[in-house]
Amino acid sequence: MEFFSELGTSLLASAIFLALVWVFSRTARRLMRGLAAHLLHLDVEEVFPNSRDAAQDIRRELGRARRVSVLTSRGAELQRELFEELFLRCRARRSRCRILLPKLDVPAGEPDWITDREEEIQVFDPAFGAGLLRRQIAASYDYLAPLAVEGHLETRGYGIPHIGRIIATERVVYLTPYSADRHGRESPVIKYRRGETYDVLVRLIDKLWVAGSA
Repeated sequence: MEFFSELGTSLLASAIFLALVWVFSRTARRLMRGLAAHLLHLDVEEVFPNSRDAAQDIRRELGRARRVSVLTSRGAELQRELFEELFLRCRARRSRCRILLPKLDVPAGEPDWITDREEEIQVFDPAFGAGLLRRQIAASYDYLAPLAVEGHLETRGYGIPHIGRIIATERVVYLTPYSADRHGRESPVIKYRRGETYDVLVRLIDKLWVAGSA
C-alpha cells in the first residue's frame, strides 16, 4: 500500500514538474521572441500556431479595444464568443467595429473571388465546391445585419482575393495568412505591435472600407 502511495506521489510530482516546465518554457520562448524582435527592429509580438491558440489573446485585446477593424472570408468566428463582448459594447455605443466580408454579388466581367477560394478549399475539403462558401458568407451578413449600429457596428463588402484574415485594434493587428491547401483556422496567426506592418495592414483596411459596398 505504501508503495502505491509513494508511486502516486511521485507521478503527481512529475506531472506538476512537467506542467511548470511547459508553462515557463512557453513564457521563456515568448520573451526570447520579444527580445529578438526588439534587437532586430521587428514589429512581431507573437506567433500562434493556429486560430484556436490565438483565441484567448485576441479576446483579451478585443476586450480593451475601442476601435476594431476586421477583414475576413466566411466570417464564422464573428458568430462565436470571441466577438460577443465587443459587439455588446458596439451596441451600447461604447466601441466601434468595422467588418469587411467578401462581396456576394459580383458584376459581370469582375473576378469572383468567393468561387476562386472555394475551388481551393474543395481540393482538401469535399464539403465545398457547390456554393457552400458563398452561403456561409451570406449567413455572416444575415447574422450581423440586426446587430448593426451606424457608426459603431458596420459591415461592408470587399472584392479582392481571400488571402488572409486581419483583426486590427488601436494597439495591435493579427494577420492570418490563408494557404491554398488548408482552412484559414489551421493557419498561423501573427500578432504585430504598432509599426510598419501594422500601418500597412490598417491602411489596406481603410482603403477597402472606402471602396467597399454597404
